[in-house]
Amino acid sequence: MPPRDTELSLKLSPENEQLLRRASTLAGFESLSEFALLAAVEKAMEIQDATETITLDSESFDAFIADCEQQGLPNSALKKAIERRRAEKAKST
Repeated sequence: MPPRDTELSLKLSPENEQLLRRASTLAGFESLSEFALLAAVEKAMEIQDATETITLDSESFDAFIADCEQQGLPNSALKKAIERRRAEKAKST
């Protein structure tokens, strides 16, 4: 585990502090900080996964794959990129 040298401070209502302390104790954590860190990291990972993952039903997935497998004509941006790459490659040889 990387060193912990950054501090985060939280202001809690007495009710939230009591809730977190009780949950921390019930879960067997040595400190409220350890519990809060784990809970925050788990929630952050959940949010990150939800925003970076696309889930499709079977029909949508099949349509997506079919579109990916269809060969299309290159658009003007792609043509320009190909020409730039060819020019760069020609300069380096």
